[in-house]
Amino acid sequence: MKNHTHITYGLILLTAVACNLAATAGSSVSPTQSVPEKGRCGDGVCTKPENESVCPADCAPGSITADSSAPVLYYGIMVHLEGWDDARAQGAFERHAELVRRYATLFETYGARLTLESKEFTDGCIAWGDNVLKEMEDRGHGIGVHADIGGEADMNCAEFAPLLRERKRTLEGLGVQVRHVSGIVSSCDWVTAAADAGYLFTSGTVAYALMSLRDDLRPAGFADCAGPGACHQAYPFDLAGRLHPWRMNSGEDWILHDPNGRLVILPSGGSLTCAAEEADSNDSYTKCDFTAADIDGLIAELEKALSYVEAGVINTYYVSWSIGAERDEALLEDFLRRVKPYVDDGRVQWKTLPEMYDLFTDWEKALS
Repeated sequence: MKNHTHITYGLILLTAVACNLAATAGSSVSPTQSVPEKGRCGDGVCTKPENESVCPADCAPGSITADSSAPVLYYGIMVHLEGWDDARAQGAFERHAELVRRYATLFETYGARLTLESKEFTDGCIAWGDNVLKEMEDRGHGIGVHADIGGEADMNCAEFAPLLRERKRTLEGLGVQVRHVSGIVSSCDWVTAAADAGYLFTSGTVAYALMSLRDDLRPAGFADCAGPGACHQAYPFDLAGRLHPWRMNSGEDWILHDPNGRLVILPSGGSLTCAAEEADSNDSYTKCDFTAADIDGLIAELEKALSYVEAGVINTYYVSWSIGAERDEALLEDFLRRVKPYVDDGRVQWKTLPEMYDLFTDWEKALS
């Protein structure tokens, strides 16, 4: 399904540049893109306009070196810490915490860091005196709130911002920095609620968020979603549209970039554990068996995403994962092993979502 109102990042860039052109009256407003020098065969570097037909040895597998001016895809994993009785059952919390630590250690082995978005896990850390989230932040992992509110049929919109603010304060009480929130899609103005609550960006946005749009912007087929679970597709629907952050003004027009918007959206990719199912369907899945087919799907999606990256802008992509059920660590390591060549050749860089946000705001500053 395509939405004719859906923005592309090219339009975002043009809007930002146009605004800055007006403000700077002809001065240069964007970073210059350096043109790489042509390499020579035998230098061990495979860069355009070189190619494997010209310099086969330089372009052999394992010898490819990134062109520093080539666009990069910033890649990450958004983890929802949910589904456990963490605050009331110490044994459940301890098992949950063990999994978080084990998975974090595995990802660190490959130079990757997780973005942990906490729900009831926050209360577990408080109840049992084990500040896992501060430990994770100190180890370089990103931390945020997974609110999981706003989609209730009886949601009182006036209570939205206060509830989000309270969740932020509770998590910050553990001594961690909290700048973002997920799980807030709603027919209420979820954009304003999050910004009023002090968040700077949001993640994990699914199609139920379209319910807050004014009628002339809402895509056909999304007039009356029953709830977030019923309209759970990642939005924008097309992958190319999910590779670039933008700023949002309000819930009624959030799909349109507003350079003055208070809340940034980092669009979400698909699911880590349901990649195979999502590859064969336009639907989104939340509960699947994690198999080797999912890893194939993840790598195929990564390849597709890389075909859409653009120079001179911020390219971001992340997949979602809920811990949640225990997963096969051998399969997780196989996934990390298969991503590694893309990291080694410079086309992909592991980033947390807060790091992606910082890259985007630094890019904005460079335009001004």
